[in-house]
Amino acid sequence: MTKSSDDMDYDAECGLNQKVPRSGRDCNPAPVMKRASLASRRWDAEYARGRYAGEPPVAFTEAIIKAAGSGGKGLYVGCGNGRNFVRLASAGLDLYGIDPSPEAIDQLTARRPSAAGRLRCVDLDHFVPGIQFDYLIAIQVFQHGDASETARHFKKASELVRRGGMLFLRVNSASTEVHFGHRVKERSAGGSFTVRYVDGPKRGTDVRFFSKRDLIGHLSRNGFEIEDGPSEDRAKREPPKTGTWSQWQVVARSA
Repeated sequence: MTKSSDDMDYDAECGLNQKVPRSGRDCNPAPVMKRASLASRRWDAEYARGRYAGEPPVAFTEAIIKAAGSGGKGLYVGCGNGRNFVRLASAGLDLYGIDPSPEAIDQLTARRPSAAGRLRCVDLDHFVPGIQFDYLIAIQVFQHGDASETARHFKKASELVRRGGMLFLRVNSASTEVHFGHRVKERSAGGSFTVRYVDGPKRGTDVRFFSKRDLIGHLSRNGFEIEDGPSEDRAKREPPKTGTWSQWQVVARSA
């Protein structure tokens, strides 16, 4: 399909019209902190081992399609290797994607070559487009980091979404029974907490688990009004893992 001049201008402002790299590993992401680099390497290893391969998209994608399918350009933060991105794009959403993992970008490009020019190998902190988006999708991304880092994710979202635009968010709930070995790094008065994993695929990285109260507070402080949720999606882990994993899902609009 031939792009219109408006689309090409938009790509230029997004910083996504550069020559498409032959591989995600040829990307030139901005320098990131050592902790972010560690997380990127962890995810590279996970995707190389087949993480999410063959897994269906999360059910939340259908709510996103229904709400965002009327038009506009969206940014998928943490697009990964595409299990959700491909479903959303196939449904007609006009999506751009960013992810700090070169392996993820490689796999997504292989799965959907037509998206290659709309993908960037960069983390959220260092993505600086010249435009705002009509909506932003973040599925299991804003939980990566400690309290201060995750707070920055919400602030960055408020900068990336135009006034009246939408935020589709799925993040860890504080009611999750954390499975892999970890130590609790911090707790908030509102009930959220951060763990530093000492075992498992995210070993050495920080992950945040949000209370409903704190999640609503983050959204409100950054100018988002909730339209649906937060609703809690709770699932039992597949044996031999034990316990439950819970996620908040929320649809919000920039006021």
